[in-house]
Amino acid sequence: MKKKKSKKKIVIGAAAVLVIAGGVTVAGQRNSKEEQIPQVPVVTAETGDVEEIVDATGTVGSEEEKTYYSPVNAELKAVTFSQGDVVKKGTKLIEFNTRDLEKDNQKAELNLKSTKYDTTDTRKKSDKAEKKQKDAKKNVQDLEQKIKDKKAYVASLKSQISAATAAAQRQAAAQASAQAAAQVQAQQQEAQAKAQAEAKKQQEIQNQYQAALSTYQTETLPQYQKKLADLNIQYNQAQSTYNQTDTAYQIAFATWQADSSDENLQALNEAESSRTQAQLAMQQAKQDYDDCRSQTPQMPTLADFTGSDSAYSGGFSDGSDGTDTDDEEDDSSEDYDYSGSDTSTATADTSALESAMEKASDELAELQSDLASEKAIADADPTSLTKEEKEKLKVTDNLSELDAKSAKELVEEGKKGITAEFNGIISKADIKEGAAVSQGMELFTIQNTDKASVDVTLSKYDYDTVKEGQTADITMGDQTYQGTVTKMSHIAVQNEKGTPVISATVSIDNPNDDIFLGVDAKVKIHAASAKNVVTLPVEVVNIGKDGSFCYVIEDGLVTKRNITTGISSEDYIEIKEGIKEGEEVISDLGDYTEGMQVQAVSEQSGEDANE
Repeated sequence: MKKKKSKKKIVIGAAAVLVIAGGVTVAGQRNSKEEQIPQVPVVTAETGDVEEIVDATGTVGSEEEKTYYSPVNAELKAVTFSQGDVVKKGTKLIEFNTRDLEKDNQKAELNLKSTKYDTTDTRKKSDKAEKKQKDAKKNVQDLEQKIKDKKAYVASLKSQISAATAAAQRQAAAQASAQAAAQVQAQQQEAQAKAQAEAKKQQEIQNQYQAALSTYQTETLPQYQKKLADLNIQYNQAQSTYNQTDTAYQIAFATWQADSSDENLQALNEAESSRTQAQLAMQQAKQDYDDCRSQTPQMPTLADFTGSDSAYSGGFSDGSDGTDTDDEEDDSSEDYDYSGSDTSTATADTSALESAMEKASDELAELQSDLASEKAIADADPTSLTKEEKEKLKVTDNLSELDAKSAKELVEEGKKGITAEFNGIISKADIKEGAAVSQGMELFTIQNTDKASVDVTLSKYDYDTVKEGQTADITMGDQTYQGTVTKMSHIAVQNEKGTPVISATVSIDNPNDDIFLGVDAKVKIHAASAKNVVTLPVEVVNIGKDGSFCYVIEDGLVTKRNITTGISSEDYIEIKEGIKEGEEVISDLGDYTEGMQVQAVSEQSGEDANE
């Protein structure tokens, strides 16, 4: 508990009589018949120095303490202290056995390398699939334009073939008609009938060819192209499924390597089984597609329908033996046979056009097949990694890196041990050499002796006097230290007696090895000082409801003088206004009151008179 400043203060009212310890010296008895003027002791206001000191007591403690925890899971190889020991900054206090930590570090580095290889491979496959799909989307546009151009070219060839065939038929019919007109009337009907029959046959051949060509173009070829496209889509879908299962397998494998738990192992086996099934399905789909592609149907040609049995045979017979003596009729018969032969072979030579159309049709089918393949790739579910999967791979990499980094850092931490970060005292410790400790386990606590302080409490009379930054004298036993007020609480609390007090911290400026934490200390706070000021003894200053005042002698009468005071020590108080240096102030008013006639006598003279 701090001491209250000893100030003697006298309070009087307008008509009150104040009695202060001391005697009143009256120069009576010299002449009892004569009325004597009473004497009162006075003191003289002087110039001097005043220092206000606040006394307090408190407990020595530390402003800084640190509890150390184990940074690793390891065995304590060496413990160089006990509770209560004084330690110096830089002293190694704990050494760890790092054998197991180094093994964990090697394992973490190997896992990191494996994870890096897996994620790099997965990213490359993803980038390749992404590029393939991007190229396929561009190829679809090019192929659609090529197919459009090729269809127009095939249609043009088909139109040319049809036109050539029709022109040949018309030409053959015109030639047959002209030759028949030159024949004799008797042979005209038979020739015309044969010519008509041959024309009908040729028309039938042409119709058969056109029907077969139409069936090929509208049914056979489209059905084949559709089947080929469907098989190609199935193959691309199977390939996409395989790529997805392969990506899932790579992710499961990376997850299992990062954490080889039974759950992750089961997930890895399931992913591998799915990938194997998808691979077999992809191989079968490719085989079906290749088989179909090798069986492209051939486009029919006109030659397929014009055999020797379909050509007009010519010849002429009237039932005679052919010995007719009419030379003109014989010549006509020869001419008829010749023209009939020409009519039977009067077809258009469209082989070049048909060859070009067959080649164009094959190219069209190839383009349509390629288009179906590219569309299947472009429209298929992307086998490239999604944003989330890429982030997961990045997280897996980071986790592996963190594991490796953590393992390496733990080895370094274990080798480094624990060193005192400041001078201090071990205030708490319960560990021994050879003990196994876990990461985060509390080991010991150090309190900093370089930041020692005393926590004190101040009364309600001193809280406005003591300020942060003021100096203090701190006494512990026979040791005295210089200190500084570093902290003032702004909340009053009640002590054990129910009295409001304010807490403050006084830091020790020059602590040494003789500091003991937890002991009591006396504190003298140099709250304020004033030099070369007017001073009076504290006992001559009174405090009333209107402020401070004292009594002086003016014109031989006791007079009340209002004054303004400043700081005070145990003995003297600063006078700011109301009293000047050299003025005399009544120190002991005795039984006299304001307005009475008195005579001043210095305290020393009064004491001599009393003697």
